[in-house]
Amino acid sequence: MNTKFNYWYWFFKGSGGKPGYRRLFDRWIFIHLVIGLIMSFLVPACLEQAANAVLFPLASIFIALSFAWSVNAQALMQSDEINELSQHHEGGFEDYVFIYQAAVLTILVTLVLWGLAGLKIFDVRWPTPDKPKLYFSLKTLLFFMFSLTLRECWHVVIGTHWLLIAQREIKRHKKK
Repeated sequence: MNTKFNYWYWFFKGSGGKPGYRRLFDRWIFIHLVIGLIMSFLVPACLEQAANAVLFPLASIFIALSFAWSVNAQALMQSDEINELSQHHEGGFEDYVFIYQAAVLTILVTLVLWGLAGLKIFDVRWPTPDKPKLYFSLKTLLFFMFSLTLRECWHVVIGTHWLLIAQREIKRHKKK
């Protein structure tokens, strides 16, 4: 397969623009880390309780929201206007597609981690609450990922809105 159309190539090297990982791990990463630390400190529940009580229901909402907007984005990306726009984008059309795929990957990784927490893997196997530093670090990682997922879900919505507005502006410009 051509490396230009390979997600992992795009993730680590880019498709003409910056690599995909830099879209996730940008200057806002510190905010997500601070949120993870604060939540780990404030939430007294073990990871299994947190996963089952609040985070699984919220994750379901995030998934539904992101996939619904991704479908809209996919329809928009198939339009002539967005295809034309992508020719002027540094990363090309692939960049648009892979950005949405990165958001979905972030959601899935977060779901797997919180799913393991909900199954008591971290509370019973490793790192158990009797290893407080490791457990706190893992708890921070899970809340960090949840914060990152929230951002990526919002980016799916923003990206779709941006494509919709761009499509409209291109159509208006062509009419003139």
